Amino acid sequence: MTVSSFSPASSSAPMTPPSYPRILPGPMPYSTSFQSKPTRLHALLQSSPSPLLNFDLRQPPSTITSHHKGISLCSFSEPATQPPLSSLTIVVPYLPWTLTVYPSRRGGYVTVEDVFEELYRMLRKNIVAEDYHALPSDKDRRRVSDAYERRYRRIPSSREYEEEKRLGVRRVDFLMGRVNFGGLAPSAEGPDVWVLQTP
Repeated sequence: MTVSSFSPASSSAPMTPPSYPRILPGPMPYSTSFQSKPTRLHALLQSSPSPLLNFDLRQPPSTITSHHKGISLCSFSEPATQPPLSSLTIVVPYLPWTLTVYPSRRGGYVTVEDVFEELYRMLRKNIVAEDYHALPSDKDRRRVSDAYERRYRRIPSSREYEEEKRLGVRRVDFLMGRVNFGGLAPSAEGPDVWVLQTP
């Protein structure tokens, strides 16, 4: 099943808050990150050994798939958190950059789709030489180079292969092969800061 093939669930039941339909399995569609000011993360974004979605961070969100039934396309337009936030920060282990997600619609809130789109966009950025040489060891530099080579060599089109190779190392290569989206974990930094998990 791909994102484009998701169809609305056949039935719905109320969830917290009442204004949003419950379309995902499990008792809690949102998880709490900060006890003094509870912020709940959407189930599609929650950290889990078995995430609801399959998302290779090297690929655009349009390639997301799922084997779980009951997930509809409209769930990607739902708030990424409850209460909805006007911005959300993601810390990425192994990367010296943080990501701040803003709503794609002016005056709106950050949606699940916004998170996936911004993650992909940020990780597609090219690095500069200083980023590469700032890696802590020769071993890490070799692992990043290996990740870069694996990424462009998997492209079947010879034209796209050569273009991707020419464009060089991207931020996603700093994940050193840890490219499966494992969800977002709570951070002690606050209710709007989350940590990307890449098992």
